[in-house]
Amino acid sequence: MWSWIMENARGLSAVGTFLTLLVWLFYAQLLLYSFRRQRRSRLLINQAYGNDTSSICLLSNMSHEPIYIQLLLITLRTHDNETTCSVTDLDRSRGDHAEVAGHTVTRQGPLNSGQSMATGTFNNLVLQAARENRLIDATCDDITELGLESISMTAIINYGPDGQAIGFERDFIIQGEADDDDYLRIRPRTVATNRLKDRRSQRRMSRWIQRMN
Repeated sequence: MWSWIMENARGLSAVGTFLTLLVWLFYAQLLLYSFRRQRRSRLLINQAYGNDTSSICLLSNMSHEPIYIQLLLITLRTHDNETTCSVTDLDRSRGDHAEVAGHTVTRQGPLNSGQSMATGTFNNLVLQAARENRLIDATCDDITELGLESISMTAIINYGPDGQAIGFERDFIIQGEADDDDYLRIRPRTVATNRLKDRRSQRRMSRWIQRMN
C-alpha cells in the first residue's frame, strides 16, 4: 500500500489540490451568497388590522440595514382609467396644518432593520389621492364614488452607501359594494411584494421620482 502511494504521489497530490480547490470554491460561494443577501434590500407592503379599506397599509423593512423611504405612491384603477399620486406627505387637501414636529407631516424618512411603519388606512390613502387629483370633492369621504377595481401601493426607497433608489410594489383588489358606513373589501392580489427591477419598471420609477420631486 505504501509503495503504491509513493509511486502515485504526484497524481494523489494533484487530486488533493483539486479537491481542496473545490472546497474553497464552495465556501467562497457561501460567503458571496451571504454578502449579497446582506446587501440586498427587502421591503414588505402588507395589510394589517382587517380585510376592508379601513385596514392599515404597513411597511416593514426586512433588509439587513436601515432604509430611507423616499416616495410613497398609490395608483387608483377603475374600468377605464388609472391615476398615480404621491401620498408621501400627509393629506393637505382640506387645508389642515399639522405640527412640523415628530415627523407628523410626512411618511418620508428612515426605517431601521426589522422595523415597521403604519402609513394609514387604505381608505384615507385613497381619499387623499382622489382629492389631490380632483377626482372627488375635497369634502367627500366616500370612496365608493370612484368605482375602483384595484389599487397599487408603491414605495421607493434608498438603500446602501450609494443611496440607490429601489422600488417595491404590491397590488390590492377592491371587492364588493359598501352600504351606509361600511367599508369596501380589499385583499392583496399577490402573496408577496414585487421588487421593481425590470427596465420598464425602472423607467417608470425614474419618471415618478422626477415628477414628484
